Amino acid sequence: MDENFIKTQKVVTLDQGSNTNSESGISLHYLMAALQRRFWYVVVTFFVIFMATLIYCMQAPKVYRSSTVILVQPQEVPYDYVRPTITSDAIARLNTLKEQVMSRPRLEKIIIEYNLYQKVRAAKTMFDAVERMRRHVEIKINEPGGSRQRHDVAPASFEVSFVGANPVKVRDVTATIANLFIEDNLRLRESQAVSTSRFLERELEGMREELRRKEERVRQFKEEHIGMLPEQMENNYRILTQLQQHLDSLNAIFQQTENRKVLLQVQLGRLETLQAEALEARVSLSGAANGPRPLSLEELRQKLETLQSRYRDQHPDVIILKKTIARLEKKKEGTDTEADVGGHSASSINSEARRLLIVQKEDLIIQLKLIDKEIDKYTDEKGQTSAQIKAYRNRIEGGPKVEAMFVDLRRGYEEAQENYQSLLQKKMQAKLAENLERTQKGEQFIVLDPANLSLKPFKPDILKLLIRGFMAALASGLGLGFVKEYFDPTFHSSKDLEYDLHLPVIVSIPVIMTPKKHRLELYKKMGTVTALVFLSLTLLYAFLVLLRKNPTLLPFPYPF
Repeated sequence: MDENFIKTQKVVTLDQGSNTNSESGISLHYLMAALQRRFWYVVVTFFVIFMATLIYCMQAPKVYRSSTVILVQPQEVPYDYVRPTITSDAIARLNTLKEQVMSRPRLEKIIIEYNLYQKVRAAKTMFDAVERMRRHVEIKINEPGGSRQRHDVAPASFEVSFVGANPVKVRDVTATIANLFIEDNLRLRESQAVSTSRFLERELEGMREELRRKEERVRQFKEEHIGMLPEQMENNYRILTQLQQHLDSLNAIFQQTENRKVLLQVQLGRLETLQAEALEARVSLSGAANGPRPLSLEELRQKLETLQSRYRDQHPDVIILKKTIARLEKKKEGTDTEADVGGHSASSINSEARRLLIVQKEDLIIQLKLIDKEIDKYTDEKGQTSAQIKAYRNRIEGGPKVEAMFVDLRRGYEEAQENYQSLLQKKMQAKLAENLERTQKGEQFIVLDPANLSLKPFKPDILKLLIRGFMAALASGLGLGFVKEYFDPTFHSSKDLEYDLHLPVIVSIPVIMTPKKHRLELYKKMGTVTALVFLSLTLLYAFLVLLRKNPTLLPFPYPF
């Protein structure tokens, strides 16, 4: 029998209700007929996949997640009053804390305290348990204001989360890790503040010693060059001027004293000349007793006038002659002879003149001795003044060199003093910052949202798995039915046969339903309904078991 005949026989035995071909396309009636033909492919595939999804949701290990939000609170005291010594990058400091908290000794202590990862520790080592815990801990930085995080601005907050199988342990571990962050931050800030303060204290002590050495050097330099320092130059000029004026005054006084000495020496010489003349006159008078007669009163007066024209009234000759004239005038009326009177007068005059000459000479000699002493005193004072003038001139001449040396020395001292004052101010700021950290008034971490006790598993997400499993089961069933329908070579209508053979169908015989076949079809329908009910009840039971194990699966309460 040829192939066309076989296909024709197949068409004859099929239902004539099919109404589709390639020209008319796929209709809704054809889809319903195809779904009816491939019903069990769709149902069985859907049941198997969705049932496997339910079993996986019931058997999959549940992972719970707990998180806590830690607020980064800035320091309470304004920055204008107390500058913190911790100027490190906020993100870098947080990463440092993270490395400290996530260190192996810390995590081992937490694992042992809460008895975590028992199977891993039993099968492997503690190192593997620590590595797994590091993967289960997550640190997330929350940027302030939703803007991009800058490294020079502290984050507004950060979130610490941990996942595990036991929700209570997960909550406790999360709270422990958060406390470690808070304690380590306080310890780190206080340690950095104390370290900064101690460092500045050591530097300040070294700078204090250097400043003392420079102060001692400046003091020694001032002692060695006293009177030649820059600030003493003006005083040196003033003193030099005063000394010069004093020297000029001494020179003037010295010259006057020399002149007085010369005058006294001249007067002394004259007295000696007069004394010699008086001596000669006395000798002449004594040698010629019978010589010329004594001068008359008139002649004495004429001689007085002659002497007054030559000498002053204080001259000894003038004084003697005046006394002689006065005595002669008193004795003019006497009874003595002229010769006796003249001899007696000459003798008394000569005696008085000699006495006056001796007295005046002694006075002049005394005055000359005093003047010599004054000259010696003025000479010594002039020498001292000249030496002082020379010393001050040397100071002034050496002043620029000393000033250059002193400027360099003072510059180093001033720089050391400025550095010392700067370090002293920084030390005070560091001490304030240290007290700020000790009293916990600086930047600190505060638990904003405590660790929560999660009642709903973080993994797996059962609701999403159910939805995805349902969609996958339905798509798989329909896809398998479509594939089976697509690769089925059977003709299900006369239209398909005509399209394939390019020949018209002359006659088609409908299916004749006998009572036996009718009963068989009825049994099939009952079996189908029974199987569908069984599969539905099975899926429903599995879903109820899943709900009982996961009470928070649905967002609304249910009575079972």
